[in-house]
Amino acid sequence: MNQNNLEQILDMVRLGQMTTEEANVEMVRSERIRIVSKMPKEVRTYLNDAVKNGKLSHLKKDGHKPEIYFHPDFLYMANARRNEIAEKAIQALKSVFTA
Repeated sequence: MNQNNLEQILDMVRLGQMTTEEANVEMVRSERIRIVSKMPKEVRTYLNDAVKNGKLSHLKKDGHKPEIYFHPDFLYMANARRNEIAEKAIQALKSVFTA
């Protein structure tokens, strides 16, 4: 996420034009993809609601591929990033076990 988008979203929250939950959704949309490891339950709940409303999409963790929330128009980027992370994890495991 670039600095301008972040500042614009933070300003909207400060001015009361957007809730923090809406800001989390907008940050994911402007970043296009967000890799998830741990997050507060409230944030996850709101992101899942955004998935149900069609504002975001979601892919569950699958083996070495991480969980990810993403802008619905960028499935190809989400899949590419997940595959890249999984490949790095596999390569790291191979280097440990073949040494």
